[in-house]
Amino acid sequence: MRAGLVVGVWLSVSVVKAAELETAELYPRIEVVSFESTSLKQRKRAVIVLPENWRSIKPAERRTLVILHGRGRHERSLVDDKVIRQQLLDSGLFVILPDGDDGWYINSSVRKQDVYETYLEEVLTKMANAYDLPEQGAQWAIAGWSMGGYGCVRFAERHPGRFAAVSSMIGLLDFPRNGLPAGQSYKVPVERFGADEVEWNKFNPLNQAEKLRGVSLLIITADQAFDRTMNEHFRDRLTALEIPHQYVELKGGHTFPVVRAAIPLVLAHTQRVLLRKTRN
Repeated sequence: MRAGLVVGVWLSVSVVKAAELETAELYPRIEVVSFESTSLKQRKRAVIVLPENWRSIKPAERRTLVILHGRGRHERSLVDDKVIRQQLLDSGLFVILPDGDDGWYINSSVRKQDVYETYLEEVLTKMANAYDLPEQGAQWAIAGWSMGGYGCVRFAERHPGRFAAVSSMIGLLDFPRNGLPAGQSYKVPVERFGADEVEWNKFNPLNQAEKLRGVSLLIITADQAFDRTMNEHFRDRLTALEIPHQYVELKGGHTFPVVRAAIPLVLAHTQRVLLRKTRN
């Protein structure tokens, strides 16, 4: 368990033997799930926020939102914020918050043991099995902020049909790359992506944007955020491809307060799309 994450966590513990998961109540209707990851070969965690009276919701009617955290954050960052926690609890969604470390949610071409895309697939499978979540993409959405905004868009591109809605908050959506304006770039972690700029192209979500056709897209940036130009490039690419999307520019920088302001927009977008999809 990471330092600073233990206070008030282990209120009750049960072992789900069939799925080899250990669950603990973090807050009412919020559980921490830990398991041995076969892909990363280490013990990992995820948090799940459960709707009120969730056991009475028929599996076919369960709607799920996955939210990927940013660099330097963790699976508890959102639920440890009192305001966001209540918004997630009130959403009526099953909200899965994986622990993505500093892995960018990619299978690294440099650190061969760091298969974080495969790991994310593993997390979603384990959580779906443990909480009887339907497999249909029409009942799933994915979101993320910063590194997680990058990760959610790229993961959706890599898994066409897996999600009905994708929401990026201050995501790095034209990345990894060089050549952006001063103050509008981010140092590429070469320990993850390597130093070959040609190789970077296959990791840049901008280059696979056409894979998002048919997905309901919400792109959120901020007027003073270093990611703004990246998001403008991604917006322009979607427009060129004639892929419908919603683009929102909030006030602020590349900061957690902007994420806090963006969460209600993401929840409303997700609820609207998943409710419409499940009714059709």
